[in-house]
Amino acid sequence: MKISILTSLLILLSLAAQTSPVLKIKFDDIESGNIFLINVQKELTDTLSINNGKVTYEAKIAAPTFFYLIVDGYNNTRPLELVLSSQLTEMKFESYKVVGENTVNEAYPNSPIFISDPNNNIAFFEFLSHWKSFYNTIQALSENDSEEQLEKRKNTYHTFLSTNKQIIENNSDQYVSAKMIDFLLNNNLLQFETLQTYYDLLSPKVKESYLGFKIGEKSGKAGQLQPGKPAPEIALVDIQGKKYSLQSLKGKNVILHFWSSSCAPCIKEAPDLLKLQQGNTENLVVINFSLDTDNSKWKKGIERAGIEEMINVCDLQGYNSVTAKSYDVTFIPVYYLIDANGNISLKGTLSQITEKIKEDMP
Repeated sequence: MKISILTSLLILLSLAAQTSPVLKIKFDDIESGNIFLINVQKELTDTLSINNGKVTYEAKIAAPTFFYLIVDGYNNTRPLELVLSSQLTEMKFESYKVVGENTVNEAYPNSPIFISDPNNNIAFFEFLSHWKSFYNTIQALSENDSEEQLEKRKNTYHTFLSTNKQIIENNSDQYVSAKMIDFLLNNNLLQFETLQTYYDLLSPKVKESYLGFKIGEKSGKAGQLQPGKPAPEIALVDIQGKKYSLQSLKGKNVILHFWSSSCAPCIKEAPDLLKLQQGNTENLVVINFSLDTDNSKWKKGIERAGIEEMINVCDLQGYNSVTAKSYDVTFIPVYYLIDANGNISLKGTLSQITEKIKEDMP
């Protein structure tokens, strides 16, 4: 029997649209209820029913994708984070507890037991365990700003990053590694150099993924904030009430420096930034954009950094600032060098910016 071309095409389309189980969950102590499974990339939510303590999710997933999982009535404010793909992920929960909104400093009580874990989600839960320990230690060390406490916080931070760098490196070919970096970015725990280092650990496959590309944008290695692209316009008012825009500064090179009074590396670099400004007074303008949300802390930070004579601006919106968002600022310190034509010359560290200025403005 001959099959027409149209029939063959319909069969192929039908096969392409077919879904298969990509997630199975078993609860030992929940018989019924609803689960909300949120595809973060597509911003779509599927509602699944728990029947006799079991749930099966069928979907067509072309590439590893990041999901939020919420058991209605238990963890609505603290979603469980998962990477799912076309391969079946199976897990079970022996006891699923209610998670409050203010339990960020507690060990997450609903970590699953994985029966099959093709995307190595277990590595992310190991990562979260280190994060909880780090968070608790930092909170305990934040009672005062003594030199001893500051040094302990610094060492704890570097230990935390070193431990998790190894986890990311061990999973460089897994999408979950990008999820870990994204988590660090969202919690403002990566400086620019560290982000670039972490991004370079990712395999080409992960770099091409949804989260991988987003991380590449933030690291200055992809996207619209690349060298040669027009810099986003700014409309800033400094502490003296003077207005600045890239249009008004055309003909001069501009360093846009994002920092805050609570950022120890920012304060430490301030003398070198001031020195760079003073050595290039005719053709370089430095604008210090603070992400502080408290006016008094911002002004005290300016004094502490010794940058009172420089241009200092702050809209007290923190990371929600329109300017910070337009420059995709998710960590500090970070510097943008904008050339005399209003185009981005470089996004980088102070040392990278300084070298670039030496090359272009001898």
